[in-house]
Amino acid sequence: MKKMINPIAALLMAALLALGLLAGGCESDATAPQDPAPALSEEGAATQAGLVAMAIVQVGPDMISFSEPTKQVYSRTFAGDISGTVYLDFRVGANGVPATWAVGNWVRMYTGAADPLIVTIGNAGGTAQLGLDVNAALNRVDSSAVVGGGGTFSTGPYSAAFTLTDLAIASAAGYPTGGSMTFTGAGYTITVTFDGTNIATVTVSGLGTWYVNLDTGVVSQTG
Repeated sequence: MKKMINPIAALLMAALLALGLLAGGCESDATAPQDPAPALSEEGAATQAGLVAMAIVQVGPDMISFSEPTKQVYSRTFAGDISGTVYLDFRVGANGVPATWAVGNWVRMYTGAADPLIVTIGNAGGTAQLGLDVNAALNRVDSSAVVGGGGTFSTGPYSAAFTLTDLAIASAAGYPTGGSMTFTGAGYTITVTFDGTNIATVTVSGLGTWYVNLDTGVVSQTG
């Protein structure tokens, strides 16, 4: 897969700074009165959804390609722009009997309840947290998977949830060839659709259409 955020584009960085989305080093004193989070703009919400889409593109192929002999539940630790640990539970069929990677045709990828992935945003110490609980039917013949499930996203005072529907991924290279992600937070419902290119379409319900470059993280209104 393409490298995700190193370095993230200046446009995304500026947008996140302006919207107050950088969490690292910016938390308020817990004993001080807490101001409500400012309303998130359409662009800000689209940017959040785009960041999650990029992360899914980065970690998704490990549902197919990561393996260790004899194990049924694996742990995969990421370091770098995405850091933290995911767990992979291989089965024969959805919720079927446990299986090793070699014979499993269904897998659940999830993070610990209090241990989300940390996504670094640019070079200013900002971070976002990503909780995952997704599952995939695996096709060993063509090294592909169809992913469902979802997770949670938070950065600064903002939080959201997302679900994946029939997201088609491959193990080695390229981008999801189909499927979608629904992202809900800050009063917005956003659908991200994938078509096998590095540009995913970000549709903000009742408002506008944006595009996220899955290589650079830039969210814009031109594809």
